Amino acid sequence: MEAALQGVRVLDLTRALAGPYATMLLGDLGAEVIKIEPPGSREDSDDPLSYKGMHFYFLSVNRNKKSLALDITKPQGRELLYDLVRASDVMFDNFRPAVPGRLGVDYETLSAINPRIICTSITGFGSVGPYRDRPAYDLCIQAMSGAVSVTGNPGERPVRNGIAVADQGAAFTAVAGTIAALLQRERTGVGQKVETSLLESTIYQLAYEVALHTVAGVTLKNVGSSHVVALPYGIYGTKDGFVAIAAPFRFEALCCAIDRVDLLQDERFDKMGKLAKNREALDKELLKAFRDRTTDEWLRRLEEADVPCAPVYDIAEAISHPQVKAAEMIVPVPHARGGDIQLVGNPIHLSQTPEAQRRSYAIADNKIALNAGWDEKLLAAELIDLEAYGFDLDLTGFDAEEILALTASQEASNGETPAD
Repeated sequence: MEAALQGVRVLDLTRALAGPYATMLLGDLGAEVIKIEPPGSREDSDDPLSYKGMHFYFLSVNRNKKSLALDITKPQGRELLYDLVRASDVMFDNFRPAVPGRLGVDYETLSAINPRIICTSITGFGSVGPYRDRPAYDLCIQAMSGAVSVTGNPGERPVRNGIAVADQGAAFTAVAGTIAALLQRERTGVGQKVETSLLESTIYQLAYEVALHTVAGVTLKNVGSSHVVALPYGIYGTKDGFVAIAAPFRFEALCCAIDRVDLLQDERFDKMGKLAKNREALDKELLKAFRDRTTDEWLRRLEEADVPCAPVYDIAEAISHPQVKAAEMIVPVPHARGGDIQLVGNPIHLSQTPEAQRRSYAIADNKIALNAGWDEKLLAAELIDLEAYGFDLDLTGFDAEEILALTASQEASNGETPAD
């Protein structure tokens, strides 16, 4: 049985997090992803946070991808890329808006080569507006979007969300746009340009916070782990840890579970509409109540009362939980240099189409260097390795001898990453 995106070929020019995260998801759904990198840009790492020469950060978002080292700043490298474009479905980048045009990989250029190509771009701020050419990182976008202003405890300096919500939110948005464009192409036979940005995707995630301001005139501030309208909602210390409570529609059941039925008669809390108005007083009462028992004791009592609750785990505890294991959200991924690494699983489950086979980024085994000036023996060996991994050399329109002749006649590349 074929995977959902079987037969879709993606050329991946992305780096850092947002782009590679997006193309990994496409690969997990069955697309053939070819990661194209500047020659010399990916050196083995002896960092203690690495596995067999590959840094954990890189491994975390680059499985299910083939590797191609190609210097697209040189005319010959671009011509090889264009031949790949003729046989591909999607080009993915996360450059600043002006860079694709400068490199000759913009939609206008590529659609003239292959009218069916879909060009997906993730930028920091979008392709229009005064910030279009600025560099961006997740923290900057969280800050500018307003996300940081609603994170953290009242009276303290704002803090970023613990996960990269701007980067990863943009990745999911870009994947949704890409799949929509693939579906549209089935009807029209023509590709299109797909754009999103970290800023736009993050503001999109602030849907109810923005509506609170535009509809009700309320600008939300940081309220810790609480909620602006849905109460009780928060994290409370126990005898030996913490417990999270989300019980806006289970206040009576919560009060019974924690032996505080008196709160139901308290004039500050006797109506749901009063809870938000008296949130600080309610929080103090709950903080005092939860200190009396251990986390496990509270979880048992709350679960028996059908009150939504959860323990507060660190990453190690979370990925060891039976529910996470049952969902196969931590999976062994074979590494090209031997052994398995444990990575996050695919959160999308399709009943009729399996997910793609999990494999690591095989940098040592299927990386072909198509830059000028490489040693011919090394290049020939890498071509052989590439064929062994099922890469169709005819895909580029050049056979091995033509590539060797091409590279032998050119100056060596400096291996620099294209400027963004």
